[in-house]
Amino acid sequence: MRDFLTPLRNRTRAFCRDEDGSMTVEAVMILPFLLWAFLATFTYFDVYRAKNLALKANYAISDLLSRENTPIDMNYLLGIEDIYTYLTQGGDPAWVRVTVVRCTEDCTDEAVRTLDVGWSKATDGLAALTDEQVQETYADVIPLLAEGDWVTMVETMAGYEPPFSVYLTGIRPRDMRDIVLTRPRFASQLCWNTEPICDNYE
Repeated sequence: MRDFLTPLRNRTRAFCRDEDGSMTVEAVMILPFLLWAFLATFTYFDVYRAKNLALKANYAISDLLSRENTPIDMNYLLGIEDIYTYLTQGGDPAWVRVTVVRCTEDCTDEAVRTLDVGWSKATDGLAALTDEQVQETYADVIPLLAEGDWVTMVETMAGYEPPFSVYLTGIRPRDMRDIVLTRPRFASQLCWNTEPICDNYE
């Protein structure tokens, strides 16, 4: 039995010590992994780049809206959407929704405070928000406000299409959705030109 195993052990040791190889065979074995790693890494960085662009674009248009001291209209909002699409480098489809909110009761307690929608408008046929929707869905997003103070909530969405198939990278097409809140800088509130709440605009 020992004589039978000796040649086998010798061959195994020789194989382990052998450093000969074929570059062609090694390249064929490793090339698919290298290609996958390159494509996946490129896609992962690209999706973070797109998300960063979408958020920065929202901040940019939120800052623009915060400086308005005259009522805006749908043409203005559509222009804002064009700016957003440009800043996100063509993230399509894209939409923008602007909602003006204030706190009217129990403003020091997030759990029981009452949030009131002054007006809400959106592009691309997106529905406007109601008091109930803001109270139920966005209460955790809106910070504590002094009673009667207005805040402008800007919601944006830009579509993202990965450069390579989901089967290669695991990254699927997705919507880059962001919410940014700002206070008006030069007026008590951001106004919509046809809203009754803006009749006494200051």
